Amino acid sequence: MFSRRSSLVALCISLAFLYGCRPQVSLLDFNLTHEVSPQPPHVGQTTITLRLTDHSDKPITGAQITVEGNMSHAGMAPAVAAAREVEPGQYRAIIELSMAGDWVVIAHCVLPDGRRINQQFKINGVIGT
Repeated sequence: MFSRRSSLVALCISLAFLYGCRPQVSLLDFNLTHEVSPQPPHVGQTTITLRLTDHSDKPITGAQITVEGNMSHAGMAPAVAAAREVEPGQYRAIIELSMAGDWVVIAHCVLPDGRRINQQFKINGVIGT
């Protein structure tokens, strides 16, 4: 009885782990890189350039990308902007960083086939004016 119960518990934990850790899209299939300008970043308009490619480094065109910037502490309204495709697989958004400090940015991507990718990165040390 004990070994049967243990096996059932182990199976449930494994299934929960697999479901909970399942990415929306395999990160092995896609690559999303980013650049931030100006450097060093400062309060005001900030350009975020994203490059979206497949596993063979081929640009992915026609994606819909929204960039959401949040202060690393709670209480601030997010800075949100739509990115537009400026070259095949290259997308650009301009967000307004309203405060000095560290920002967390999430790129919300909808691929042309409807699959979704969300990738988070940081902009640390934004300088005040």
